[in-house]
Amino acid sequence: MRHSETVALVGGTAVLSVTWAAVSVAKTLPSWEERAFRRVNELPDTIWPLAWGPMQLGSLAGSFGAVVLISAVSGDRRLRGAALGATQAAWWAGKLVKVLVSRPRPAGLLGGVHLRERCRGHGYLSGHAAVAFALASVVAPSMPYRWRPAPFAAAAGVAFGRVYAGAHLPIDVIGGAGLGVMSGTSARWFTGLGGAGRPVSGRRE
Repeated sequence: MRHSETVALVGGTAVLSVTWAAVSVAKTLPSWEERAFRRVNELPDTIWPLAWGPMQLGSLAGSFGAVVLISAVSGDRRLRGAALGATQAAWWAGKLVKVLVSRPRPAGLLGGVHLRERCRGHGYLSGHAAVAFALASVVAPSMPYRWRPAPFAAAAGVAFGRVYAGAHLPIDVIGGAGLGVMSGTSARWFTGLGGAGRPVSGRRE
C-alpha cells in the first residue's frame, strides 16, 4: 500500500471514529451543526432537480450502475471487483452503524426541516455518502492525476444533496465519508490495486 493510501485509510478511520464518538456522547445537537444544516437545507427549492440526479450515485442501485460503467470504461476486473466490494461494504456497514448509534434524522431533532424526499430509519451515518466516497476512493487512484479530484467532488455533491434534502445532518455525511474512504481504500488493497493502480484510460501519468 502506498503512503497516500495509508494516510487515506488512517484518515477515514479517524473521521469515522471521531464523528461516531461525537454523536454518541452529545446529549443535544451542537449549535454549529444546526446552523450548518439550516444554511444548506434552507436553500431554494429550485436547486432540487439539479441535486437529485447526482445524489443517486450514493444509492444502492446507483452504485451498481457505477460499477458497470467502471467495468465498461476501464476493462479492469480488479477495479470492478474493488468498486463492487467497496460499495457493498460501505452500504451494509453503514446500516449496522445506524442501528448501533440510533441517531434520529434531522426532522426528529429539529423543527422546520425542509423534507425533499421520504426518509426512514436513523440518521448517523449517511449510507449515500459512504457509498459515494467508497467509489471515489476506489476509482481516483486509477485515474490520470489531473482528474483524480473529480470523483471526490462528485461524492461531496452527494453529501451536500443529502443535507439539502433534509435526510441527514452534517456529522452524518462526514461520518459516511470516513466510512467510504476506509471501504474504498481497503478494497483496493484487498484486490491488489493498492500501490499498483493503472489509469482508467490505460495510460500512466
